[in-house]
Amino acid sequence: MSTQYKKIQKKNTHTNPKAEKTNLKPKASRDLLLIILIVFTAVILVLAWPNMDVLGRSMYVCLSIGMVIVYVNRHANFSEKTHKILIYVSLFTLFSSVALLALSVYQQFF
Repeated sequence: MSTQYKKIQKKNTHTNPKAEKTNLKPKASRDLLLIILIVFTAVILVLAWPNMDVLGRSMYVCLSIGMVIVYVNRHANFSEKTHKILIYVSLFTLFSSVALLALSVYQQFF
């Protein structure tokens, strides 16, 4: 009886970590929010294109590209190396959009 109990415990301990690792998909609500933000940014970019300066256009383009790369990285089946590259590219574009925003604010108010 105790040997069967130990066998069952071994089976349970080996299957639980695998079950936790396979459940790492992003939630659908986060994807919906990301899609809404991508569409909202694209609409702002299209409607306000004539009124924006070069700094504002480049900021919104970097932001849009970064969010699209994040979405593609979540849903595409790339290798681990490609995922890392896409993460670095998305971080670079998102941080560059923040830097362009800071530069734009500095130029307008100082």
